[in-house]
Order: sequence, then structure tokens, then C-alpha cells
Amino acid sequence: MADVLDRRQRRPAPPLRDPRETLEPLLDELMRLHGFERAVVLLYDEERAALAGSFGIGVPDEIARELVIAVAQPDDPIVVALRGGLPQRIPDAISDARISAAARETLARARLGPIVAAPLRSTAERSPAGQDGKVIPPPGWEARGEWIGVVLLSRASGVTQSDVDGLVPFARQAQEALSLQRDVDLLRDTSEAHAIEKEWLWWMVNGVGDAVLVTDSNNDMVLQNRRAESLFRASDEDSAGKRRAVWMNNFLFTAALSTWNLERIGATTGREVTLVDPIEGDELIYEVITTPATNYRVGMRGTVSVLKNVTDIRHIGEELARGRQRLQTAEEEIRIERDRLDLVLRNVPNPIIVVDNDNHIMSMNPAAERLFKPSSATSRASHAALANDARFTSFLAGLRLDPAMSKRGEIALTDPHNDDRLEMEVSATEIHDARGAVVAIVSVMQDIGRLRELERRRLEQVLFDSEKLAATGRLAASIAHEINNPLEAVQNALYLLGKEFGEDFSKRPYLDIAARETQRMSRILRQMLGFYRQQEAMVETDVNALVEEAGSLVAKRLRERGVQVANQLDPGLPRILASADQLKQVLLNLMLNAADSMPRGGTITVTTQAGAGTETEVFGRDAVQIQVRDTGDGIPDDLLAQIFEPFFSTKPGKGTGLGLWVSQGIVQSHGGTMRVRSRVGRGTTFMITLPVQGPPSDARAA
Repeated sequence: MADVLDRRQRRPAPPLRDPRETLEPLLDELMRLHGFERAVVLLYDEERAALAGSFGIGVPDEIARELVIAVAQPDDPIVVALRGGLPQRIPDAISDARISAAARETLARARLGPIVAAPLRSTAERSPAGQDGKVIPPPGWEARGEWIGVVLLSRASGVTQSDVDGLVPFARQAQEALSLQRDVDLLRDTSEAHAIEKEWLWWMVNGVGDAVLVTDSNNDMVLQNRRAESLFRASDEDSAGKRRAVWMNNFLFTAALSTWNLERIGATTGREVTLVDPIEGDELIYEVITTPATNYRVGMRGTVSVLKNVTDIRHIGEELARGRQRLQTAEEEIRIERDRLDLVLRNVPNPIIVVDNDNHIMSMNPAAERLFKPSSATSRASHAALANDARFTSFLAGLRLDPAMSKRGEIALTDPHNDDRLEMEVSATEIHDARGAVVAIVSVMQDIGRLRELERRRLEQVLFDSEKLAATGRLAASIAHEINNPLEAVQNALYLLGKEFGEDFSKRPYLDIAARETQRMSRILRQMLGFYRQQEAMVETDVNALVEEAGSLVAKRLRERGVQVANQLDPGLPRILASADQLKQVLLNLMLNAADSMPRGGTITVTTQAGAGTETEVFGRDAVQIQVRDTGDGIPDDLLAQIFEPFFSTKPGKGTGLGLWVSQGIVQSHGGTMRVRSRVGRGTTFMITLPVQGPPSDARAA
């Protein structure tokens, strides 16, 4: 508070509120006695460093306020009157060159020609005279807040030196009046400032959430804010429980304060006291800051105490300790789970890789390290690992373009240990944080090359079994056909014998036995024919997908032979009604036969197109055509007509000679045709035409 009073004493005195109230009565009296007709009061404006018009008598205030004279013009007679403190006579201010043109123009509008400029001062301090006889104002008068100005008095008949002398009493009266008004204003401002500061101090002390109180040397409370009152003050209207709690708080705090005062230490923050909530009755823990204080006006010593409620902080600290214990337990569980997960990942045979958003590998299991970080440090293995990393990074960048959370694709890698080509299917899944941002991608690889090899072998075995089954069926059909003819003759003969001998024939039971057995033999033959006739379910099939799947199954085997597969697939190819497995067998058979015809390598081109091509007259427009073309040795013309016959083969010692015969049977069972075109040394082309709607209904039922 003493510092606040010191600052207030150092402030400059406030300006007068309204000088017009003080000066106007004096000016009216002066003008009446000396016959002046007009007057303008100019006051010093600290911001503009100029004399600015305040009000006028006989001159409109609007014009008076337009009059501004900078005090930086030392030759201006009006400024000379201000700085010298003596009245100045100006015979004709409108034409006086010492006055600025703007000021002369305003003086002319105010009709202030001959004027007397009398200085105004609000203090009794006289300025000393300089060497030239001029009065010099004391230094710093502009910053003191004193009311300094000039009054301009004028009449049409002119001004004289006696007018100048007659203004001396007026200057003294104006000075006394202004000083008196300043004292009144200063007293009023001081009282208001004190009230304002007291109000701000009240709001400052009560605006904080902590309890603040002042105690005397006997530890009796002298002052306290409202928060402290809620803890230490109770009225007769309060409940007995609250009064009891307040009494307890006073006792506990006074005892603690007495102990602290004995320590004779300055402001301390490491002290605590436990009090009681007067409303809820709960235990409250307060951290206390105590500072010795002295009231020099009355010579009283005391203590200022600030009580900060740290109950929640203590409870939070205890909860944090418990949370830390739970966190340690959770970390132990996480460590165990992480070790278990690491053990699982290490024993998973499939490579697993985790990358960040920049495609940098964060972690991988041993199966992945075998591909990207080989244990052998040879240059060949390192080069293969770097190549794998580059292929995987490029592949993963392409997968990122897919908006789906889980993505699949295939990639070809190289085994760094044996240079084997690995066909991998990659399943990549994005990992998101709590805000939904992608933080990592987990990729799981599956070696599908081995699976495709197993599938190819399975299909080859199925194809081989089908060929054997078809051959057996054809043999059974031939045998059944040959047996059925004499069997029908025997049945006819038995029927005729039965008619000829009649029912009374003694050997009739033997004829009946022979007739029944021949009928049973006929049924057996029909069952044999039905058993070897294959029936497959017809569904909508994507031929392009079948071509790609068949090519992927034999890709590795064809690469080993130096054979490449080029697909030219019609993207607008319609789906057809067919048996996908049977058509896949046909495509595999044709591709493998084409590879056998190119022992030095070559290219197999598989083309699909909508329409029946040259067989449009047979199928119409609702058909698809598949062409399998190779660059092999070709088939001689004398053998071309026999390739679809059973047990015929151009590969002595290899195969059964039933592949093309079975394939043609499958195509025909679908209501389609298979044609061949070949030139020796130029290659062979097989053309398969299939109806979109599948075979006719009667053919399906047969």
C-alpha cells in the first residue's frame, strides 16, 4: 500500500476539469472594465505541443477551437507571452508576419485584429528573468500538468500600453483562481484515486480462489478475504455444526501459526495445515505461505498468510501413485504379451513385415529377415535382398493407391540363399491410431508358387485320370456295343422259343430263367455306359479369369522351359454357361502340349474375343472364341487329321494319346467346337468356340 501511495505522489497533477468555469467570470469583469469586445482562451495541449483554442467570448467556440499555435515558433508574440509570462501587445495580429498564416486566417475569421496576449499560469511560481530581460519559464513546465495558456483580448478601436498594464491584476487573479481550482481538483482526484485503489485492492484480494488473511502479533485475525471468512468466521444464524467446524479451524490454524512464528523464518511455502470444510465436514489440506508484515502507521507487527487448497492435489498424487502401480503391472503384462507375440511371429512360417508411412521397415519376423536381411554376408545374397526390398517398396507404394483398409496383391521375389524365384501373395492391412490416421502397414506374405505347383500337379493328375477314365469308358462303350448286338439276338431267340412251346412246355421255367438273365445283362451294360458318362454342373463362368488362372498354374514350369505366355484378352467378353474345371483342363492341356512343341523355348499367345469368328453361321453372335497359338515346330499335314483320335500321340514314350480326344469331348459336351490350324516350322493354333448359353438342354440331359 505504501508503494501505491508513493507512485500516486510521483504522478503529475491532474489537469483542470473545466477552466471555463473559473476564467469566464474573471474575463467578463475584465472586458467590462476595459471595454474589450472579444476574447479567446488558448490552453497548452501537451500531445500537440501547441496552444489550442478552448473557448471564446464574443467569438464562436467553433472558430476559437480552430486556432492552434505551435509553441516551437519562438518569434510568435503569442508564444512569447506564454514563455515570458508577461502580456504582449499586438497592434494588428492579422497582418503580423510573426504569426503563422493559418493562425492569422483564423484570427481574421474571429475578427481579432489588435489584441493583447496575456499569459495564464495555475501556480504562484514566477519564472526568473534571463540576461535579455525576458522571463524564462522553469524547465519541465510542459510535463507538470500545469494549466498554462494565453488569453487573447481585442476591441475594434485598438489596444494600448495601458491595456497591457491593466492586465497584470487580472493575471494575478486568474493565477489565484486557477490555483484554487487545481487544489480542489487535486483533493477530489486524490479521494477518488484512493477509493478506486481501495476498490481494486478489495477485488484483487477477493478475486483469487485462495484464502488470504492478516493476523496480529497475538495471532488474532485482523483482515481476511471472503474465502478465508468461509473457513474462519461464523454467525449466530449458522448451524451448530458449522460453528463447531469454524472454531476447530481457528484453533488448528492459530496453533500452527504459533509454531511457525517460533521458527523465525521468512516467507515459507513448505507448510501445511489440515482444516475442516464447514459445509461438508470433509477434511481439507492447505499449503500455507506466511510472510511477516509491519503496519508502520500504528507500529503493529503481524503475519500475512495465503492458504492454498491442495486436497485434490494430494488425492491426485495418491491416485497417481496407484495409477503408477497399475501402469507397472500393465507394462509387465504387456511385456509378457509382447514376448508371447514375438514367439508366435518367430514361429510363423510366412514372412510378416511392418512398415511406417514412409515405407521404411519397422520390424519383421525371421521368415521375412531371410528374404530382406539374409544371414550370409555374400555379395550375391546382399544384392538379392536389396532387390527384394526395392520390389516390395515399389509394390507397397502401388497398393497404397487402393482406398481399402486391407489390400491384396502378388509380387515376385528372389530367395537370397539359392536364387529361387518366389511368387508371393501379399495381404497388407493398415494400422490406425485413435484419431484415424495411418501409422503403420502390416504385410503378410504367402508363397503361392508352391501352392500353384501343387494345384497344377493335382489338375494334371485329374486330367490324366480323366483321360484314363475316358479311355476306359470308350473301351466299355465299344465292348457294350459289341456284346449288346448278340445279346439282343439271344433275347429274341428266347422270346420266339417261348411263343412256340407255349405255357404248357415242361422246360418252360428254364426259358424264363434265361430271359431274365439276358435282361439283367442288358441293364448292366446300360449302367456301365451311364457310369462313364461324366456330368458336370454348368454355371456362369468368366473365361478371361480361367485363362489367367491356368497360365499362373503352369507359369513356373513354362519358365523353366524358356516359354513365355502372352494373354490378349477381350475386356468386354461375356460370361458363358460352362463347367469351369473342365474348361480349365482343356486350357492346361493345350498349354502343356504347346510347351512340349517348343523344346528351345518360345511364346504361347492366348486370345479371347466375343463372337464366333468364322463359325458365325453355326453359333450366331452369342458365342466366345479362345485361341491358343504357339511358335513351335507345328504338326505335319498327314498327322493333323489324327490328333483328335484316342491313343494317338506325336510324343513317343510320353502321354497317353488321350489329351486332345478328351479335350474335344469336353468342348463338344459344352455345345462348342475345337478346330486346329498348323504349319510345319511356323507353329500351331487351336480355336475353341463356345456358345454363351451353354449346350442345348437335350444335350445336357443326355
